[in-house]
Amino acid sequence: MLLMVSPYRDIAPGYDCTIGLPFFLQVRDSFEKLAQRYGIRFCSAADLGCGTGLFARYLNLCWNVPVYAIDNCSAMLRQARRNCGRANVCFLQQDIRCLSLPSPVDLITANFDTLNHLRSAGELRLTIGRIAANLCPGGHFYFDIITPCQPAGGYDVLIPNRCVKRSWLHQRIHWDPRARLLETFALQHRRGGCAPAMARVIERAYDVGEVGACLHEVGFTVRGVHDFETLRVPSGCPPRIIVVAQKAPRGSKSAIAKEEELQ
Repeated sequence: MLLMVSPYRDIAPGYDCTIGLPFFLQVRDSFEKLAQRYGIRFCSAADLGCGTGLFARYLNLCWNVPVYAIDNCSAMLRQARRNCGRANVCFLQQDIRCLSLPSPVDLITANFDTLNHLRSAGELRLTIGRIAANLCPGGHFYFDIITPCQPAGGYDVLIPNRCVKRSWLHQRIHWDPRARLLETFALQHRRGGCAPAMARVIERAYDVGEVGACLHEVGFTVRGVHDFETLRVPSGCPPRIIVVAQKAPRGSKSAIAKEEELQ
């Protein structure tokens, strides 16, 4: 099993108080609306790139299903275990390119740029293939992804720490359109700290065509693509989208064709 060194190790303790909780609240609201729109039903789930476990906990406590929470960062998983308490969440430290769940699930989610950490189209295809292999027939794959429509040059963001006064997270983001790479330097400034904790994260943007081709290749049907901010069908090119995809049900023509192809 491959384990990539995580850049989030030093900022994990203050993650929820800066960007983690606000983003989770938006993801939760979007998921509830789209789950209702598409009639998504599930008796088990896995959250990839679970971070501090907020969405995994939500799936367990609000949907009453067992959840696998997967991340490759031990520091994030420690925070996730604290957040989840006695929730029925099983934590797995894995590289999602080699995803291997103890048993298939009905729903797999990947929020907050999880797939953008994959640096090439080959890695994206490999990962989506592993996701399909760990999903029950008829199950759903729900995820967001950053597109190549990013601000020219990049931008800076200052996010106050909601838990500690005079503490904040400074994100400096650079966009390379030719390589389709986002490079983020995140500095966690703490009150009384001698030096800020820093994380350097590099992500690759993917367009809808690339993502759709990877999904189709392993037998997924794309049920919907939505602007992350508005949940409308995208017009133009939003910087972040949500995709709802479904694996073919057992016995369907597409499922049989895929099985024959793999034999």
